[in-house]
Amino acid sequence: MALLFGKTPNAKPIHRQWALLVMILLTMPALTQAVFAAAAKKPTTEQAIKMLSSPLTPKGSANVHNINMNTDRRVDYHGIIYTNDEPAEDKALENGGTAAGPGAPQREHGGRGKSRMNMALYPARNKIPDVNSPQVKAWVAEIDWSKVPNIPVATGLAPETPHFPKCPPVEELDRTTCWWSCYGCTAPTDIITCPSTNQWGLTYDDGPSWATRNMAKILSEKKLTATFFVVGSRVLEFPDILREQVAQGHHIGMHTWSHSGLTTLTNHEIVAEIRWTEKAIRDVTGLTMKYVRPPFGDIDNRVREILHQMGYTIVIWTKGWDTNDWRMLMHEIPEHDIIQNFKNALDNRAIIRSSNDKPAGPITLEHDLTNDTVRVSKTLIEMATSKGLQPINIATCLGDMTPYQRGSKLGPGGAVEKINGGDSTGSYRGMTGMEEQDYNTPSQTGGRKGAKSSSSSISVTIADLQQSAVYAVMGLAAVASVMLTL
Repeated sequence: MALLFGKTPNAKPIHRQWALLVMILLTMPALTQAVFAAAAKKPTTEQAIKMLSSPLTPKGSANVHNINMNTDRRVDYHGIIYTNDEPAEDKALENGGTAAGPGAPQREHGGRGKSRMNMALYPARNKIPDVNSPQVKAWVAEIDWSKVPNIPVATGLAPETPHFPKCPPVEELDRTTCWWSCYGCTAPTDIITCPSTNQWGLTYDDGPSWATRNMAKILSEKKLTATFFVVGSRVLEFPDILREQVAQGHHIGMHTWSHSGLTTLTNHEIVAEIRWTEKAIRDVTGLTMKYVRPPFGDIDNRVREILHQMGYTIVIWTKGWDTNDWRMLMHEIPEHDIIQNFKNALDNRAIIRSSNDKPAGPITLEHDLTNDTVRVSKTLIEMATSKGLQPINIATCLGDMTPYQRGSKLGPGGAVEKINGGDSTGSYRGMTGMEEQDYNTPSQTGGRKGAKSSSSSISVTIADLQQSAVYAVMGLAAVASVMLTL
């Protein structure tokens, strides 16, 4: 070291030259690494999510629950059941306890996780979005309304269920509307079966929820993937779980924002329901949905045309293959009836026909809502596989190599790499505030495009540059000290 600072009187100039060379060689890698790290650094996934995460979601916000007839909103058909707090069973699991009931799967992590969405950027949860916002008006303008059939909006079943459709008397039905809810009509473009007779389109509706991780764990243990039709309002509550589902290879589909029957909504309300859900999913995963399942299967030709113009393929389920697990949540049927009905369906699956009357495989309707539905699903999967039926997600069932819109580079089995907020290339496509092409308008976000820039992201960049400057000064000072001794 004495050679470096000229403290050895007899040191020869050649020694100082070698010392200078050594110092430069030792200093340059650190300088280069620091400079390039600051220039190329992108936010981590956690930093990206934090940009979406203020303020935090209150612990007692609306949540999926089993049953509390005094406080829950319910419909006469399957649907999400909302309460003002998480189930006691899930609270116990959150605190390291165990789920009630024999064989109930246990959760290893918390339901919502660390990530929080910025609720101010989205409509109120569980309610039909406002159609008068500038953003919805822009989405509405994208539709060619001259192609949408003039079919009246359906009335609700009752005042307390205004968005569950009420079917008119049989003699008053207009068969030209092809209304699935009221007389089981399907269009040739509706997906109701898998092409192969030994394949089973495994689907779950209404999540993400506290029980979704348990369902995903069971599927992972069996090396299976499924299609999860998710609700936009639930995505805001459980973004971590949705990202995990994509990373595990599951296929994600659309199930609207508020889980309202689409035939009971106006044209503009349908657009708002779909686009806001699409945005929420895209902000969390970077993916734009391609497949949609209407809540309750409620669809007619008016709804079909609007969905098709937005780029969606409609998935319902095979007649007789609604597992009715939702009725178990309503305490309408016991678990053993669900299992027996599924056994009967398995025994008679040779009668399944596609929309063009060819032998086909079933698509089922299940729900990842509670540990009860998860437990039943595990039993049904084991029953089906023992009969030679292969559970697969809808994209795989259809052989679709592009299961998402807008060029997502994913295989038919879902994500081919871990996603963490982007597509399979590892980019952060679609994360709010990170992409020029985003669904937020300048008036909503305060920027030209995309969501409002986060002050935290700016401070991170400044800190990186400051650190690089310090490294550079230290390195140059060391080099200068050597040169002064020459």
